[in-house]
Amino acid sequence: MALPPRRPPGLSLGEVMAAKHHKPIVVISSSQKAVRVPRKRIAELVDFISRREGERIGSADIAFVDSDDMASMNRRWLDHRGPTDVLSFDMGKDEAAPGISAQLVICGPVAAKQAKDRGLDVQYEILLYVTHGLLHLMGYEDHTIRGGARMHAREEELLREFLKSGKRGRP
Repeated sequence: MALPPRRPPGLSLGEVMAAKHHKPIVVISSSQKAVRVPRKRIAELVDFISRREGERIGSADIAFVDSDDMASMNRRWLDHRGPTDVLSFDMGKDEAAPGISAQLVICGPVAAKQAKDRGLDVQYEILLYVTHGLLHLMGYEDHTIRGGARMHAREEELLREFLKSGKRGRP
C-alpha cells in the first residue's frame, strides 16, 4: 500500500497549495469611455478569487462596453430591457487553460452611475462587478433572498480581504 504524499518539511499547507496554483490568463478589453479600467488590479483580483474560492480559473476574458452594447447583450441573452451591470458566461472547456473559462461583460456607464449613487469609488464598483460575475460562474446565485444574501456577503468578504492583502490598498 502506497503512503499518501507528504508535505515537504518547512512548508505550510497554504504554501503547498500556492505552489500548485496556476495563475489565470486574463484578457481585458474596453470599448467605452465612462470609466478607467484598472487592468492590473482586475488580473490580481481574478487570481485572488480563484485561490480563495479553491476554484481554478483557467482564463477570464473581461470586456468593458458602453450602455448601448450592454443593453443589446442583455436583451439577447437574458431578454431584459436596458443595460445591466455585468453579464457572465461560462465558455466551457479550454485545453490551453484548464479550469473555468470565464467571459465577463461589464458596463462602464452603469458602474459610474451606480458608484455615484451608492457613494462608492468607481474602481471599487468595477472590482465588485468582476467578483460578482466570477462568483456566478462558481455556482453562487442571487435569484432568491437567501442566495442573494449569501452571494453579496461573500462578495464583500472577498473584496475586503483583497483590498487588505497589502498589494496597494483601496483602489
